[in-house]
Order: sequence, then C-alpha cells, then structure tokens
Amino acid sequence: MNHAVAPLSECQRWRAALELSFEPGPERTFVRRSHIGPLSVQRPLYPEDQVAHVYVLHPPGGMVGGDDLDIAATVQTGALGLVTTPGATKFYRTNGATSNLRQHLQIQGGSMEWFPQENIFFNRSDAALTTLIETTGDAAFAGWDIQCFGRVAGDEPFVQGSVLNTLNYVHNGELIFADRLCVNASHPLSAKTTLRGNTVTGTLLMNGMSKDSCELAHRALTEQSEFFVTCIDSLLLVRYLGNSAESAKQGFCAVWSCLRCTLNQRSPCKPRIWAT
Repeated sequence: MNHAVAPLSECQRWRAALELSFEPGPERTFVRRSHIGPLSVQRPLYPEDQVAHVYVLHPPGGMVGGDDLDIAATVQTGALGLVTTPGATKFYRTNGATSNLRQHLQIQGGSMEWFPQENIFFNRSDAALTTLIETTGDAAFAGWDIQCFGRVAGDEPFVQGSVLNTLNYVHNGELIFADRLCVNASHPLSAKTTLRGNTVTGTLLMNGMSKDSCELAHRALTEQSEFFVTCIDSLLLVRYLGNSAESAKQGFCAVWSCLRCTLNQRSPCKPRIWAT
C-alpha cells in the first residue's frame, strides 16, 4: 500500500547562505564573512602565516529534501585562502523535495584552494549540486569535488534516488571545463555513462599547470589505476573512479602536495583538522 508523503513546511527546511571575501592584508589574508541560517565558518586559522585556513560548517545532521544552501566565495588580488569542511556533507532520504547546494567561487587574483570533504548520498536521496569556479588573469585555483553513493561500510547501497551534480570552470569569461553527472532510475550507477558499477567519483582541478606538471601528477599516482590524469590547456584534471572516498582524497592530496609550489609558490600545509 502506498502512503502519500506530506509536503515539507517552510519551518522544516534549512535555507542558508554563506558569503566569504578573502582580502589581502599587510601580513595575512583577512576573511570577511556573512551568513544566513545554519551555515557558518570557524574563525580563520593561520598555520602558514599569510594563508587563511577556513572551515565551513554545514547544518547539523546533514541535508534532507527541501534544504537549500548557497555558498559564495571571492578572492581578491594578493589574498590567499584554503577552505575545507570538518566532515562529509550527507544527503539523506528525501520525503518529496530536492536538496539544493550551490557554490560560486570567484578568484579575481591571489589563490584559492577549495577542499571540502566528500558528499555522501544516502539511498533514496534527491539532490542537485552546482559548483561554478571563475578565475581571471593569473589567479591560482586548486579544488576537488568528491561524490560517494551509499554507505558501503554500513551495507546501505544507493539503489534508488536522484543526484544531479554540475561542475563548471570558467577562465577570463571562457568555459574551459564542464562536467555533469546524473544518477537516477534512467541512469543508474551501473551505467557506462555514470559510475560503471563503482560508488565513488571525484575530480581535482589545478590551473596554471604545464605538461611537466601533468607528468608529475602521473608519477604521484603511480600504480593507482582508479585515477586518470589529463590537461586542458593549463588546467590539470585528475579524475577518480572507484569505491573509496578516502583513496580519492589521498590521491588528490598527493598531487596537490607535489604541485602546490607551482600553483602558488608555497610548500604543502595540510589543514590541521585533516589529522583529527
């Protein structure tokens, strides 16, 4: 017997927005921030002086149908920012509405490193995610986007639901890279156009790279068949297709570590929270 699902009331939905502005200072990068609803950041940390390390705090308990989040970040010339999250963003089973997460990153100059933890989609979740990255001039950007379907450890596979993930990179107003992943009843995880039976996919982007950088990325991922490395002009792309979000992050971090000096002339400095 089928039971109707009552629509969510406005008070049951998370509607939140966060705006970050990274601005250069005499000794370190300042971060101006404003937020609405249960979306905020911790006070910036400075483990490497000039670079502001920022932790974005998502709503407690993850996202459900009808939740709507907007994140916008702007980096000014001379500013240096690294953004991550304390844990994975979880999208739970929907009760009729779509969860929306929109991210817009504008790097007008300086450097932005965008390393959120993975998104986890529970069975029967309904989610739409959009990430737009815009750089101008010699602005430096590195960032990753990792999607995990189901909970393998908990024997809770993703067999029903709908996920649409869009990732676009624009430089000087020109679209350089566009990626669209659609998983639903018509495009299951087993399809060749989605994950080919795997449960985790991810993409690392780093701009300002050369052919030598591409070769270094290959070497950093030696004998790891789940990764694919390519370059579009000066944009380095590393793709992961497998079954472990942790493996994806480790591989991406290995590439970032060996190429960070090329990106923004700095040695690797992992966020402290990654060690907890």
